[in-house]
Amino acid sequence: MARRIFVTGDTHFGHVEAISLFARPVPLGDVAAMDEFLLERINRRVGKRDRLIHIGDFTGPMPWKGDEGRASMEYARGLRAKIACAKVELILGNHDPSPKRAREIFDDARRMMSWRGWSGGDERIICCHYPLRTWQGVFNGAMHLYGHMHGAFEPVGRSLDVGVDCWDYGPVPLDDVLAILAAIPSPRREECLPRRQPMRKVTQPSASI
Repeated sequence: MARRIFVTGDTHFGHVEAISLFARPVPLGDVAAMDEFLLERINRRVGKRDRLIHIGDFTGPMPWKGDEGRASMEYARGLRAKIACAKVELILGNHDPSPKRAREIFDDARRMMSWRGWSGGDERIICCHYPLRTWQGVFNGAMHLYGHMHGAFEPVGRSLDVGVDCWDYGPVPLDDVLAILAAIPSPRREECLPRRQPMRKVTQPSASI
């Protein structure tokens, strides 16, 4: 069976407040139950030979420096070890460690991912933890996958929140997401006004003597 690619994000492992904040279906205060629930969702959908792109906030807010930071790293490593798929890549979110530290846990870690071409077409795909209003190739069919908002933002154009709180608490096949976006028309350049913000005057400082 050919290797598949899945996307997910905003798991917030270890973040007890996430249970109530995002209405997760586990007992309030039971962060261990939430972690196991999300891990089961990942391993049920993603095969051992598959590739998983996690779009940020693998854990919730944690310290990443000093003795506490070492404990956080071990916690995150333990979670990664329980994910059965061969390759997990992280698009860094606001709660994740530095790229250097994240690469000690994941197969790759970066701020943004961009590539061209997928099984159903050749449009560019832009992955970023944060929702963008515009992105490279937006007028040429490019698609944008994001997280961070846990479903609270209305999508703009060919963009979609791929966090767990939008997809029944687990990963979704990349091809399924891109097929949804491919059915949405790209914005047309001529539909955009030349300028939406007013021209502002700049106060010229007095020249020094």
